[in-house]
Amino acid sequence: MTVVTTSRKPAPEVRTLARDLAFSIGAGYVTRGKAGMGDLFALDESVLIVSKSGPFFLILVYDGGEPAAEIRVGSFAVEERVGAIARGLFVSDRFVYEALKDHADVVFAGESLTGHRIVFDGTQRKRYTLKVAP
Repeated sequence: MTVVTTSRKPAPEVRTLARDLAFSIGAGYVTRGKAGMGDLFALDESVLIVSKSGPFFLILVYDGGEPAAEIRVGSFAVEERVGAIARGLFVSDRFVYEALKDHADVVFAGESLTGHRIVFDGTQRKRYTLKVAP
C-alpha cells in the first residue's frame, strides 16, 4: 500500500489535499511530524509527499527510497461532488499517468479532461481538480 504524507510543516490546505489524495487512491496517510525519509520508507517503498514550493504544489513520488517523479501543480479547485463517489485519480497528462501508475489507482482519461489535469473525489463530497504545471 502506498503511503501519502506532507512536508514537515505543511499549510492546512496542503494537509487537506494530501489526506483527500490518500483517501481517493486507497493509500495510508501519515502525519509527517519529525519523521525522516527513512521512517517513511520503512512503512512502504512507495511514498507520495505533498508539499508547497513557491507558487506550486508538488507531489513527489518515491519508489524504493529513490525519487521517481515530481509533479508540479499550478493550482487546484475544490467543488461539491454531485452523484456517486469515483475512486482513484483521473488524469489527462501522459507524464503524470506514467509517474503514478505503479503507485496509485490511476486512469488515463485522455481527451475527456481539458488541459493537463488530475481529478479525484475526496471526503465530505469534495471533488478536486488539479491543474498540472508544465
